[in-house]
Amino acid sequence: MSVKLLFFAGSARKASLNKRLVKAASLKAEEFGAEITIVDLKDYQMPIYCGDIEESDGVPEAAQKLAEIVKQHDGIFIACPEYNSSITPLLKNTLDWVSRLKTDATPPRTPWHDRVYAIGGTSMGMMGGLRGIQYMAQLLINGYQLQVIPQTVAVGKGHEIIEDDGSITNPQVEAMLIGSMKALVETAQKLKS
Repeated sequence: MSVKLLFFAGSARKASLNKRLVKAASLKAEEFGAEITIVDLKDYQMPIYCGDIEESDGVPEAAQKLAEIVKQHDGIFIACPEYNSSITPLLKNTLDWVSRLKTDATPPRTPWHDRVYAIGGTSMGMMGGLRGIQYMAQLLINGYQLQVIPQTVAVGKGHEIIEDDGSITNPQVEAMLIGSMKALVETAQKLKS
């Protein structure tokens, strides 16, 4: 059974290493038969979340458009750059705005619900964004109550390991990425059936 997976990085920077990781992960997911979509958060610009803005203007159109894309997918891979041992403001703001769109279910659900998540990250340093990945996992699980597979991907020295075309030059990193994408596809298939 084919599943649809969404991929994005928590970075708007054109030369982002995490965008390379998104490309690499999407290629591996395709090998497992997944239909993939890659979005760039720079195409979904939103103001910093503020309740006053939401009250006066509603949820931004960019968040609504992204939410519609999210709802069409069974699973999501997020490549999170590490920013001061956390995640980028862009990524947190995107998660927060989209979470403001609720369903009529009891309890209310957001577009982020009812799908499975995989998390990865890369950096030029040795830790590969590990602290950002750990923060992200806790945020998705505890903050948003989402299902996250345990097979995370942390790629140290990403500029030396992940090529622009998404190819991986390190066999251990490639095996880690394959394991994560296999688990994401299989879990999404189980949730869909």
